[in-house]
Amino acid sequence: MALDMNTEVALAGFAVGIGFGALARWSGFCLRGAVEDVLTKPDAPRARGFLLAMVVALISVQALVLTGHLDLGKAVVLPNQLFWGGALLGGLMFGVGMVLTGGCGTRMLVLAAGGNLRSVVVFIVFGFVAYATIRGILAPTRAAMMATTSVNLAHQTLPPLVGGIVLVAAVVFIVWRPISAEHLIGGALIGALVAAGYLVTGVLGRDEFEPTTVESINVTRGGGDSLIYLLTWTGSKVNFGIAFVGGTLVGATLVAALRGDFKLEGFERPADMLRYASGAALMGAGGVLALGCTVGNGLTGIASLAPTSFIALPAMVVAAGATLKWRWRKKT
Repeated sequence: MALDMNTEVALAGFAVGIGFGALARWSGFCLRGAVEDVLTKPDAPRARGFLLAMVVALISVQALVLTGHLDLGKAVVLPNQLFWGGALLGGLMFGVGMVLTGGCGTRMLVLAAGGNLRSVVVFIVFGFVAYATIRGILAPTRAAMMATTSVNLAHQTLPPLVGGIVLVAAVVFIVWRPISAEHLIGGALIGALVAAGYLVTGVLGRDEFEPTTVESINVTRGGGDSLIYLLTWTGSKVNFGIAFVGGTLVGATLVAALRGDFKLEGFERPADMLRYASGAALMGAGGVLALGCTVGNGLTGIASLAPTSFIALPAMVVAAGATLKWRWRKKT
């Protein structure tokens, strides 16, 4: 029996999610962890793993574009206007939030697969606040901010030269010291999944009458859509984002089961739950303002040469680093 295009896209997105979840669980892939490593470890293994993912994603996606196999003209991360206020503020909010919660949205899915109940709560709050910022009670505020802090773009993407500079700088940092096999393999394969995600939505999902939204790895909108789908599944369709979220959870669960490191963990104090929920809310709203989470901007956005991501990602890193230092000083 032939499958319709939406089902094919959903199944392919689910497969991409399984790969991402398994690799992220196995390698410890995490931007928050990458920032922490830069501040505390001379070899910064997780930072170099993240940069390697960025390098592979950038090369593979741009290769598809340059060879004519992929058209990013309608990609979600490439709007015709630069919402610089959202990129800056959203990036800062997201950076603070992911430190308060211990990781970004994708990291919460990966941790939840190992029995971390704190991550389950965080992802639920993250998803609902993201959805509320897109279509709910926070949407008017976002729209007003967008109207006052946006500028028209002459080109949807930054010049390839910018990507080349990022590529060279990242490679220099990566090869500076030997990198472990887990971070090397995990980072490289996760980066390749960004191109795979675009092939799913931009090529497999191409249709003149009912085209699939052109997107790749990004859980900000997908997280909210997933929660709403669970509540209102009758008549709803599983899109790429929902399938990717589900696949990520399954992939990470498989690795946790194979490693035997499944362990139920919860909040120790009410104050901890408040901190985690606050961080989740910051990530949900911030991710929407910035048009993506850490992987949505750090991998998909950078690989697409999206102007927004070149503002949002540095803001996330700076905010995360400052918040980590603040928390360390507070504990001493």
